[in-house]
Amino acid sequence: MRNPGSFLSMGYGFVQYKRHKDAMTALKELQHTSIDDHMVELKLSNRTTLQKQTSSRKAIKNKQQKSTKILIRNIPFEASRNEIKELFRTFGEIKAIRIPKKMSGTGGHRGFGFVDFLTKNDAKRAFEALCHSSHLYGRRLVLEWAEADDTVETLRKKTADRFLEGGPKKKLSRKTLLDELDG
Repeated sequence: MRNPGSFLSMGYGFVQYKRHKDAMTALKELQHTSIDDHMVELKLSNRTTLQKQTSSRKAIKNKQQKSTKILIRNIPFEASRNEIKELFRTFGEIKAIRIPKKMSGTGGHRGFGFVDFLTKNDAKRAFEALCHSSHLYGRRLVLEWAEADDTVETLRKKTADRFLEGGPKKKLSRKTLLDELDG
């Protein structure tokens, strides 16, 4: 940990103004100012949190909370377990963090993980604060409520099922597949 007791800066932040005019004034006057020897670059955000979410991907993410466990997808491979812990621990006490490793000897993680909070309220606060647009190393983190029994194996099956939707309904043997291709 670089600075014990301090929060990990993600290098960006959001400010919400009540009036569009105030946001434009801030954009004009504060653009390229310096904070802690870092040049500030300001942009307007098009994020809308009140808009009804209709895509199926977002519907999956916003399913009802059944546990204290959050599934995090799209974790950058550069991110460490401690960085994930720093990001989530601001919302409450964490029971466990699990970031599965790749099977090969590379030692890196697989790009997803689980954060399990001590209480449902802490988990809910973290989810609501981070699910809309949290970025780590330039990648948008995708949060979903994990089932209490979600394991690496059940996730593999769910992912495989998503990829196979619309694909072959039965498992083909190599010979059958080659015969169909030669057909």
